[in-house]
Amino acid sequence: MSNLPEPIESTDNVGAQPTAPLHSFAAPTPFHTREYLIAYRRAFGSRKKFHRLRAGETGSAFLMTRGRSARRLEWWGAGIHDIGDAAYNCPETAAALWHKIESLASHHDGAHLAQIPAGSQLVALAQAAGWHIGEAEKCPVLSLPSTWEEYLKQLGKNMREQIKRYPKRLEKQFAVEYSLAQTEAEIQSALSDLFRLHGARWRARGQTGVLATPGRQKFHRAVCSAFAKRGWLRLWTLRCDGEAVCVLLSYFYAGKYYFFIGGFAPEFSRWSVGVCLFSRVLRQAIEEGAIEFDFLKGEEEYKYRFGAQNRDYKTISFFQNSSRGKLLQKRVLLEEKLMQKLHEKFSAAHRKPAGEK
Repeated sequence: MSNLPEPIESTDNVGAQPTAPLHSFAAPTPFHTREYLIAYRRAFGSRKKFHRLRAGETGSAFLMTRGRSARRLEWWGAGIHDIGDAAYNCPETAAALWHKIESLASHHDGAHLAQIPAGSQLVALAQAAGWHIGEAEKCPVLSLPSTWEEYLKQLGKNMREQIKRYPKRLEKQFAVEYSLAQTEAEIQSALSDLFRLHGARWRARGQTGVLATPGRQKFHRAVCSAFAKRGWLRLWTLRCDGEAVCVLLSYFYAGKYYFFIGGFAPEFSRWSVGVCLFSRVLRQAIEEGAIEFDFLKGEEEYKYRFGAQNRDYKTISFFQNSSRGKLLQKRVLLEEKLMQKLHEKFSAAHRKPAGEK
């Protein structure tokens, strides 16, 4: 962007390559990797401008500009991924990145950077700079022990018995198969099943769900294909008598599992297929040496029955004292209220079933 001061580096064109390789830093989550960022830019980059800010050899922050009547600064990928933040390895690097973020934000009508881990140094730096600090949606996270037996001991008696009993009950009624997608054909087939099952669950309530649009589906297909090549994809399917009845999409990155989304056949809810498949996935995660299983956004009851505990997140925001800045602030507040109502409605609809976000 020609109107931005140096030393800010940016990528303005959806098809252009960044000014420095996106893989030349340690991404804190899969949502900050080159594969994810590029897939997002290709799928949703129309009318957006993308920025990579760098500090030192390892510090990076990825942001984007959107809006015409009022230009806002957000994390690159906002609206789809569940975790914001920047990559840094020391307080000095964090401070240098913050200086560039603040400078970039000053050329916008406002900035709204959501889902930042509460302990991030960016939160403290933003507060010191006078930015507004707000609560963001919590993410239930499960710390994993070294063995499956240890994990079962951590659970309540009822949940422990369900994990043991439900798969056996299912196997008495159906020919049961658990499969992990590995080839490209298997990945695309499993994703088709996921989109179908997720949509069926939402259509039963007269809604569409977050995977209904062709653009969203194309994006997730691209991400999963790219992640599979890096060994990060964990896409599991549970079949009964040859029919896919539950699909769970997770990523395994830097020693941690991230459960992104799932779907199951409504008519199979009585068989607790979500519990059955989650149990298989959690066991696999422990056997792979994962240290935690992040359920990401959404405070659905089933996540806590598996032993998850909330991790706090914050949103930092800044708005210009101008007509456009005030307009943007009102718009963001309305969007947050709408999303909160949707999430509350969503969580209330998922008090019992496991496997869908």
